[in-house]
Amino acid sequence: MTRRTAEISAPLIHPCYDGHFPGRPILPGVLLIELVVEALGRGAPVAIPQVKFQRALGPGDRCTVRFDGDGARVSFRCERSTSGGYEPIAEGVLLFGADA
Repeated sequence: MTRRTAEISAPLIHPCYDGHFPGRPILPGVLLIELVVEALGRGAPVAIPQVKFQRALGPGDRCTVRFDGDGARVSFRCERSTSGGYEPIAEGVLLFGADA
């Protein structure tokens, strides 16, 4: 079983913020998944069978991604540190390769 972590940051400026949402911009889930996939560095997954978004990230917000898995299946969990520990941002499963 392979485990690793990466730090990701929501872009400070992005065209998606204009409509998502005016006055309180948040990073769309699809862009968060793109940042997660880029941080893993394995190219595009063939499927994302499971994902749960628990909290939003705003422009410039940072979080830690914890990857767990090997081969075709990789689980991920995005979380940010708080004064009391960690709070979940999103979690899910990425499938890679012919075995997916």
